[in-house]
Amino acid sequence: MDAKLILHHSEMSDEDIQKLTIELKNSVNRETDLTAQLPEEAGGLGTKGDVVTIGQIILAAVGSGGALAALLPVLRLYFERKPTLRMEIELGDGRRAIIESEHLQPAQIQQATEAVRQLFEQTGDKDNGENG
Repeated sequence: MDAKLILHHSEMSDEDIQKLTIELKNSVNRETDLTAQLPEEAGGLGTKGDVVTIGQIILAAVGSGGALAALLPVLRLYFERKPTLRMEIELGDGRRAIIESEHLQPAQIQQATEAVRQLFEQTGDKDNGENG
């Protein structure tokens, strides 16, 4: 199952959002069995190279549902570090979860990550809850 993760932060520049996106991508690759990569689109006529989409990560599941369960603690850490961060997770079939925070408390972060876990479970990923 593939998903798109999109980061938003009203108080950060596009450059800072992209730095955070790259950091999150690296964390996902290091700490889970998911493959995270930045999407690239071919540049239009008269442009050089590929266009990088700010704040987006493509997640590809590479193993069991435990990989998705491992994603939740990684996301939780980013919300704890950037309390006004907003994340959207969109599945290939169009279903999505939006975690929009304004200084979320730890219990609220847990509720938000639970919503994401349930979204993944709905894809038929039955191993997802084992590690979280």
